[in-house]
Amino acid sequence: MPPSIAVYERTIHASLERIWENVLDWEHLPWLHKESFGHVRLFERSRDGWRGEASVVGGAPFELDVALDREARRYHSRTVAGPGAGTDIVTELFPVGERETRIRVDFLVPGIAPEHAERVGAVYVGLYTLLWDQDEAMMRRRQALLDGTLACPTREVLVDGAPAQFATVCPHLGGPLDDAPVDGGCVTCPWHGYRFDVRTGRSTDGHGLRLD
Repeated sequence: MPPSIAVYERTIHASLERIWENVLDWEHLPWLHKESFGHVRLFERSRDGWRGEASVVGGAPFELDVALDREARRYHSRTVAGPGAGTDIVTELFPVGERETRIRVDFLVPGIAPEHAERVGAVYVGLYTLLWDQDEAMMRRRQALLDGTLACPTREVLVDGAPAQFATVCPHLGGPLDDAPVDGGCVTCPWHGYRFDVRTGRSTDGHGLRLD
């Protein structure tokens, strides 16, 4: 087992159910976390994890295996090939309320010289602070949508000089379309990159969903 170079802890205002949903949501990595991830490509997935190729912005691809242990309330994000191979990021979950979860993230990274461990650990902690900030906001909005407390206004834009109205909630998982760019008559969800023609509401990417 590689050595731990840092530990990150915080309380997330989301239930275990939302966090498990988020961990299994491979598609959001290069969209919600566009400052951090360059791409993701799925190889396989199951109820308890997924495996695929990903990259950080400007970096070479690496193979990632994400495995959930629901009973232990823990999951592993292991780099199994490519840059950082052998790294295991272990996240433990401690419910402290119906919609509040304490997380503890342990960064197990091989090949780091002791004199560099603190600096490299700080980079990982900074990255995960940003990732969890973004994930928490997504999970809270998703929960509000499921609770029926999220306002769902319509938005009007001009396409080729003609007005078009559409709902500001993505029909996939509820992503925000309030300020999402409209290009060529299509709006792109900032959470997962799903695209819709705002004139007809139809998917333009083959997902078969429809805007209200």
